[in-house]
Amino acid sequence: MKFIEKASGWLIAIGLAIAVLFAFNYLDVLILTCFRSAGVDTKIYRGVFSATAGLVNAAAFGLAFLIFKKQGRSILDIKKTGIADILLVMLIAVGMLGFVHTFISVADSIGERLKPVSDQMTQYRDSMDRYKGIKEGTVPLWDSLLYLFSLTFIVPFEEELIFRGAIFGLLKRKMSLVAAVLISAVIFGVMHKVSVHTAYALICGMILCVCYYYTENIFATTIMHSLFNFFGSALPDLLKLKQFGIASATRLAIVRRVNIVCIMLMVPAALALLLLRYRAQKRRNVKPESVAAGE
Repeated sequence: MKFIEKASGWLIAIGLAIAVLFAFNYLDVLILTCFRSAGVDTKIYRGVFSATAGLVNAAAFGLAFLIFKKQGRSILDIKKTGIADILLVMLIAVGMLGFVHTFISVADSIGERLKPVSDQMTQYRDSMDRYKGIKEGTVPLWDSLLYLFSLTFIVPFEEELIFRGAIFGLLKRKMSLVAAVLISAVIFGVMHKVSVHTAYALICGMILCVCYYYTENIFATTIMHSLFNFFGSALPDLLKLKQFGIASATRLAIVRRVNIVCIMLMVPAALALLLLRYRAQKRRNVKPESVAAGE
């Protein structure tokens, strides 16, 4: 009987998580359809589309969280977080980016020997190139800057509300912490579609879930996500803008040094995660075994 109750609880939680993902994708497709119906090229005006979709999703899910809270079924954690925990998650975010750079370097090395891996890396880089397939000079500067702003601030907040706040929040109410982290991370990884992106997004999703669980504050992981997106994507794209006149060699040198710093901070980041765990256990006054078992 207990097994049936547990299994049904899991199925309900997973079903709700999939429904959240469907709602997220539905809103994106709806906004994309509206833009195209209005004759707006979302490849050229990607900044406008990204910002609009992010804000609409954040508003919709924010409203849903408020409704649930008023009904006494709050699933979003926004507990007070100290500056020490914020600094720890920021360090973890930088180390997480170092892991991604290491992962990509290893994948590139494998790709030199295996064509299928090389093809996947090409597909990944094409998907990450904001200007791929767009005629040079057609994207206005203001849209490029809006896209970078959206990538750094709006998208992280939107995705944290959806994937950590809603999906992980629903899952951890019906299953163990480990299971909730793994399933939500898989959903987060699959959402990124391109195989290389999916692989490291899955690991990053796990880290973000764990940090959200320990800090109990959605804004803490939003800061992590923002730092990750800024140093991983927004900064390199910002340096590429011709209006700033930064030489290619200088740009590559800056990005390379940032990447090296991120890789060097992987070990301190791992220690920061352990310290964050210890602080959470101390704050909750629970035994380490209980947290590891998902309570």
